Formats: sequence, C-alpha cells, structure tokens
Amino acid sequence: MKQIFKRAVSLALCACMLISASGCGAKDSNNKNEKTPESVPMEERNIVKPEDVNIDTTISVSPLNASVMNGGKFEGWGTSLCWWANRVGYSDKLAQLTADLFFGEDGLRLNIMRYNIGGGDDPEHNHITRTDSEVPGWLYWNEKKQKYEYDYKADKNQLNVLKRAYKAAGDNALVEVFSNSPPYFMTVSGCSSGGRDGNVNNLKDDCYKEFAEYLAHVTDYIQNKLDITVASVAPMNEPNTNFWWYGSNKQEGCHFDAGKSQSDIIELTYDALKNYDLGNVIVSASDETSTELQINEYLSYSDKAKASIGRINTHTYNPTRIGELGQLARDEGFNMWMSEVDGNGTVCDGEMGPALWLSEKIISDINALSPSAWVLWQVIDKHISKDGYNGKQDSGMIDITAGFWGTAVCDHDNKDVILTQKYYAFGQFSRFIRPGSTIIHCGGDSLAAYNPETKELSIVVMNKSDKPKNANISLSQMKTVGDTVRAYRTSGTMEQGEHWQELDDIYTYGKGFVAELAPQSVTTYVVGGVEMGDISLEAVPMDNPTVTGSTPWNNGADTADKAVDGDTLTFFDGVEDGWLEIDRGNTAEFDVIAYAPRTGFEGRMTGGKFYGSKNGKKWTELYEVTSAPTSGFNYVFLDKAYNFRYLRYDVPTGGGEHLCNIAEISLYKSSQK
Repeated sequence: MKQIFKRAVSLALCACMLISASGCGAKDSNNKNEKTPESVPMEERNIVKPEDVNIDTTISVSPLNASVMNGGKFEGWGTSLCWWANRVGYSDKLAQLTADLFFGEDGLRLNIMRYNIGGGDDPEHNHITRTDSEVPGWLYWNEKKQKYEYDYKADKNQLNVLKRAYKAAGDNALVEVFSNSPPYFMTVSGCSSGGRDGNVNNLKDDCYKEFAEYLAHVTDYIQNKLDITVASVAPMNEPNTNFWWYGSNKQEGCHFDAGKSQSDIIELTYDALKNYDLGNVIVSASDETSTELQINEYLSYSDKAKASIGRINTHTYNPTRIGELGQLARDEGFNMWMSEVDGNGTVCDGEMGPALWLSEKIISDINALSPSAWVLWQVIDKHISKDGYNGKQDSGMIDITAGFWGTAVCDHDNKDVILTQKYYAFGQFSRFIRPGSTIIHCGGDSLAAYNPETKELSIVVMNKSDKPKNANISLSQMKTVGDTVRAYRTSGTMEQGEHWQELDDIYTYGKGFVAELAPQSVTTYVVGGVEMGDISLEAVPMDNPTVTGSTPWNNGADTADKAVDGDTLTFFDGVEDGWLEIDRGNTAEFDVIAYAPRTGFEGRMTGGKFYGSKNGKKWTELYEVTSAPTSGFNYVFLDKAYNFRYLRYDVPTGGGEHLCNIAEISLYKSSQK
C-alpha cells in the first residue's frame, strides 16, 4: 500500500507548503512586480460573465437565507481534546506543535476546545486497548485518610494541550468541559466503560448530586486556578444509547435514560455550578448521537431541566429529522452546537476522497441544522510509536487514500504530526468563516458566511466531480459587492497538490462572479466590499388554491396540498416523475419563489423545475434546482417579475430518487431598502 504524506515538522514547514504548492491559476508569490487587483485598469480586467461560458450550477447568496441561530452570530469551529490530547500531552514539543497546527493563526484557526473530564477506571481494570482513550479521573482513593481526594495533576497531559490551545486560539477561544462517564466508583457496574446492561442507567441513584459536584469542582479548578474561561459543561455524552458496556475495549461511556434521569443530572449540574459561583458557565445537553434522539430527549426534559440548560448540543452521526431539530431549537429560544461528528467516509478515490467527504458533511450539517458552531470529534485519531504507551501498542499509520477518522496522524517516534488533505479541507472553512460571522445557507455543495466587521463574504464551494465545472455565484440580492474576489483552493495530493493555495484574483461582473471549480477540489472565495442590505418580502396570497399532483407514495396522506399548508414539517411525498400544480384562481405579480424540501431528503429536489402559466396550458420555465437545497425555506429571486395564475413543480424524469419530496411553496414580491 502506497502512502503519500507530508510531515508538519514546524509551522515554518506549513508555511513552506503553502508557498510551494502549485496549481491552475495559482499566484507566483515571487513576482515582485505583480499588480494588485485595484491597480488594474477596468479595460484590462478579464471579467467573465455567465453568458460567456457554460454554467454548470448557480449558487445564490441572499440575506434572506442568513442563519438566525445565536442571534445570527457563528461561534466557530472546534475539536474534542480527547483522546488525542491525553496521548500527545506528555511532550511539550508535541503539545505546542498541535496547538499551533490546529488552533494557531497559521493552522486551522480552531477556537473551540472540548475538554473531557475523565471518570477514570478501576485501577484493577485493564480492558481499554487504545493508548489514548483511557482518560485519567480527577479523584483517587487516599488509603491513609480512607476517602477520595482530588489529584490535580492526574490529567496533566490533556491539560498541557488545553492550556496551549487556549492561548493559540486567542480572544475567540471557547472551552466546553464534558463527561463520557462518572468516576467508576459512582457507577452501578463499578466500571467507567458502561453498565452490565447497556440499556440501563449506570450512575448510582444516590450519586447524582455527587457526580454534579465532581463536574463543578473540576470546572472551577480549570477556570479559577488555570485561568481558562469555561463557557459550558456537558454532563452526558450519547446517553440514551446501548453503546456503553462493562469491560468495553474502547472508551468510557454511561447510559442515562431519557426523562427523569437526564433531567436530574441537568438540574443538579446547574445547581452545582451556581454553588461554585460559576454562573457564567452554562449547561449544555445532551450530546446525543442522533438528531432524532436529540429531539425526543429534549421533549422528555422536565420544565426545570429545560430552564437549566443554556444550549442544545447534538451529534450528527445519524442526522434523521435534522432540520426539525434546528427548528425546534429556534422555536424554543435555544442556541445549538453540532458538538461531535467524524467518520471514515470518502467521496472519490484518492487523497481528496476523505477531504471531500468532510467538506460535504460540514456543508450538509450547517445548511440543514444551522448550528452556531461545528466541532470535529478529534483532529488526531491515529498514533505511531515503536514503543507504544502505558504498555499498549499504538495503531500506526493510516492509508490516506481511503477513509479515516481525524485529520492527521501523530508520529511519536519523531515528535511530529503527519497532515492529510482532510486537514486542509477543514481549513477551507475554519480559516475563512470566522467567529462573529453570519452563516448564509446556499444549498448544494456550498456554504457562505458574512463578516460584518470586515465586510467580507466567504463562500466555500466543493466540486466532487473528476471534471472541472463553472459556477455562477449570484450576489444580486446584496446591497453592495466589491470588484475583486480572492480565491484559495485545496486539491490533489499532499505531495503534488494544493493546500490553501492562493489563486489569481477574480473580477466580479457586477453583483456576482464566475468561479472555475477544479476537479475534486474545495475552494474558498472571499469577496470584499459587501453590504448585506435589507430585503423586504410581501407575500402573494394563496387563499384556498386548487392543488393537484401525482400519486402520493403508497397512496398515503402526504398529498400535494401539503405543499401549501404553511407547515414545513408536512410534505408532498409524490412518487417518481412526480409533479404538483397550483391554481391560485387569479393572476398575481411575483419575483421570488420560496420553497422548502422535505427534511432529510433535500437532495431529491435536485434537477426539479418550477414553471409559471397564465392559462395552465402554456408554461414558462422560471427556475431549476441545480443542487441539493438547504433544509427549511430557500428563496429564489427570479430574473424579473412575472404575472401568472398557475405554478407548477416537476421533478426530473427517470424514476429512482426523482420523487416529489417538497414541503412548502410560497410566492413573494420583493423590494430592497
């Protein structure tokens, strides 16, 4: 198996990689006489317009699709520190290198650290086989005093990384402490890996308050003794699952039933933090593995528990009903984090396969869920060491041409970190979409964010195809748009590819630009001089319309009329080659179509087309959905105002996934202030 990789001996090497990487359209950084974009006369600028080339996809960036989560302020990107920090923190060199690579200005610029408060397992147990996941607990048995006492040096490795990462992240640093399991002696099974039955609560009934005290005490130490501000505490991790069993060889874990068990620990953790005068620290819950489970668990909380949490955390390993969860958080007035996910997926063969998979996951999660933060499970998942650690052998190098967890591998023999294209793909988002920005949902293979301080709009676009594509980036709904666009790209291999490679600047054709997407690439476009503006929409009434459509799935109740019932959680589930037609009864002028796909099946609208007609016989094509839309409403600004009585939506022909899964359609007349 051929393995191609680069090592991050230092950040100087990282910088060297950035300078030496080459590719189509790449700037020559050694050209001292290169003109700045602003210095190039208008007549000399190569301005490409959509009509000049074949456009494969259109990406519309509109203020109407801006996220409102957390008041519209994105909080940032992050990673859990467990288990990799527990493994690398013995070495000051590795601790500093990883802090710089992942949190530093020249690295990924992550700003969120999730610190794991370990439960610590029974000293007589030795069943966890990984070298990194046996996280020390903070309590030990003092034989002389016959009681448990705190050992503040027990978790020195992870704390070593935490302190350096916190400093590297700077003013935007956010720390969350979380628990996988209570200390082993507080569990029913006497094991921090889980219960004798993974379906049953494993925290002793008389230890709930004691466990909450443990979480608060450690949080107090980190905040007041180490001078590290803690934003939140998450007392549970994937609690209502059957993952956590006695003697597991992998990690700590603890089952908490939905309802009273989870509510109790939430309420008690909140109280314990108050008792420690940690009122600035919120409780987050419940970090469930599935978004559907997360919905059910939140609904099962007591009123006091709901009042005790300050944020909903969810994982997206199973993103069922993901859009519904985001809507629930907004309706309930909560902020939300996507606090953990990763996987070994690929999108194509070669080193860009895992990188594109991660990019696709980030885009789909944020577009569907609209969280204010996106946190990778752990940036390092594999370790290389001839000697192993604590008597156990490390897992060794990965095949970076196949799927793998993490973004890098730690080489302990050489005190080095081996980077991958997955690392650089992550940076295409984290380096440019910064805390304080407003996420703008674009749908498909793109994600955008607006920075009100710099007046810059960052748009990340991926091309999974092995062929180049042209994308029309439409910014027509922005109030102002600058003349030039900076572009940065990751593609190819670690040895010969691009790694945040700065490309030649692009000139806007007005309120938009044409992007040339390289095969199997992730590209970030930064547009300066942007003002979002304020768009007003006046609804075009659809009172008692006549709605017809193709046969619903299995002749069920999800009929065409569900597309105009005002509820995005109901939908028309038409069978293949589906269609629906709306007769409003009279003509009306509109220039905006707002549509919502069926949550969880957004991709089924790809290729669908909207038509308008005055008489129901002669139809004018208005818009084609060229890529998967976002969950919730998507707003389409037409090229002009139309005056039609009838509206029709057709999916592509050919069966398969071409199903009429649409939740809502509305029409509007727009005006810009």
